[in-house]
Amino acid sequence: MFKRNIFKILAVVFFLLVGATFYNSNKNPVQQIIPIKRIQPTPTDSTVNDLKVSLTVNSISIGSIDMKSSQNHCDVLSEALSQKKIKSLDMRYNKDFKTSVVYQINGIGKKDSVWWGFKINGKSPDQGCSYIKVKNGDSSDWSYLGN
Repeated sequence: MFKRNIFKILAVVFFLLVGATFYNSNKNPVQQIIPIKRIQPTPTDSTVNDLKVSLTVNSISIGSIDMKSSQNHCDVLSEALSQKKIKSLDMRYNKDFKTSVVYQINGIGKKDSVWWGFKINGKSPDQGCSYIKVKNGDSSDWSYLGN
């Protein structure tokens, strides 16, 4: 019985100490203001559209797409959509392929099957489009391979 009372007393003392520490720590909170210096992008910054990539979809030239040097060939289609050079795009990341894959471009394709293939400068790459960085003057050719 004596041991049980000691544990109760220790528990009460512990909670009182914790409560006092918490109360004192919130009395005068210290606030530190750190000024943030904004950096304006420069022409050499990767946020500047400094590359041109020609895009072809099903043998139809879509035109030149303005790209950033940090982007990849999946981004060519996303940029074409944002620049209103294509009407619609269904591209999703695929865990099995570990890259983004294209289901539909301009409504062509199936929502549950991947039948779009691509070539860069006339050659079929051995990697997915998200692994290949764009270079100035690249040609990105996308073709629907399904029926």
